[in-house]
Amino acid sequence: MACERYFRIPDPVSRMARLDEGLKDITVRLMHLDPPQQFTNGTRRERKIDGGFRYTLTRWKKFMKAARINVRDRVHYSFDENDQVLSVELVVPYVRRSH
Repeated sequence: MACERYFRIPDPVSRMARLDEGLKDITVRLMHLDPPQQFTNGTRRERKIDGGFRYTLTRWKKFMKAARINVRDRVHYSFDENDQVLSVELVVPYVRRSH
């Protein structure tokens, strides 16, 4: 889910948040931290090279640092459509395989 240039909002989340109808702030809960943290972050739309759009969080560097997510980590999340809350539940660090 993480990339070097942006933190892409997963497609199912962007659909449930209806970001195609208008950009809005999303509350993010970092449940994997002790103690858990919560903040609100803006969203932005970026055009894909092959057509269509992807949605990302603004201030992604600040988000990645606060969430303790590194490039290539695997992020497990849930999204509450009613409250518009993205919960990061688990971050599995990337481990480079040796041959």
